[in-house]
Amino acid sequence: MSIDAGRARQLRVLGAELTASRNLGRKLRRLLWHDMNRVPPTGMEFAISYVLFLRAERTFSSIRTLARMRMVDDAFALVRVLVERVINGEFLLLAGTEPALDFMQYHAFREWRDFEELQKVSPELTPKYTAEVLADLQKAHERAKTISLPDGSKKSRYGRGHDWIEIGLSKRAEFVDDELKKRFSMPKQTSAQVLYHIAYKKGAVYLHGMWASLARSLEIGQGNDDVDQDGYCEVSVGIRVKDKNPSVAASALNAANLAAFSLILFLDRVFLNRTHQGWAVDFKDKYVLDLKKARTHS
Repeated sequence: MSIDAGRARQLRVLGAELTASRNLGRKLRRLLWHDMNRVPPTGMEFAISYVLFLRAERTFSSIRTLARMRMVDDAFALVRVLVERVINGEFLLLAGTEPALDFMQYHAFREWRDFEELQKVSPELTPKYTAEVLADLQKAHERAKTISLPDGSKKSRYGRGHDWIEIGLSKRAEFVDDELKKRFSMPKQTSAQVLYHIAYKKGAVYLHGMWASLARSLEIGQGNDDVDQDGYCEVSVGIRVKDKNPSVAASALNAANLAAFSLILFLDRVFLNRTHQGWAVDFKDKYVLDLKKARTHS
């Protein structure tokens, strides 16, 4: 395959991913802004989850914009944000009130810790709170950091304090899938775990600026055949300033599309009694067919 033919294929795939992203975005907005308005709230966990899902939809739209502009590292970084919002929202909704309260209290816990840590590093940059405000922040931290057990004893709410919950995102994904199997008759449910392993992990190299995200911008040129006495030879390295490869943008969109489709299926099953199952089947069939055509078109 020639360079021109390969690039044309990549552009077709990118176009198919963009089309799918727009269709998913429209469907997700309708579910969240229209259909979900008819669902009666069931507690604080519903409110938090619903807002997380609304934020996820906005993040999904931002990924599409960044991918279209070929700002792919930023798009992939937002894929991580998108997946975390989706999994956390689903987890909180299914786990109930206590985790939702932990989620809420974590801000008060971290606000005082962050203030103390910055004060140690650079006292002159810490906010100039009054003594009264500082006392309130510390009291809120003390209330948030422990939880009372049924027997009257107390334990640390946040463990080492690095996150609002002691179990990692992968375990939250497992919990979501297990609960969907038990409570919503979905025996083969693994979508949250698939989302974590395929989309969330894939975005790590771009979020953290790892080698895999940098290598595509480097081109090794012709080297010098002469090897010096220390065993070294010279090679030229070209640095591509602007990323022109559409395949990375398409890959970012593909991961984001997976997250959006997974969220649509979750909302439809948990809240809407599979009202949109027919749409989901039709969309998936067309999406797969469009990608196949884009990859094989001569």
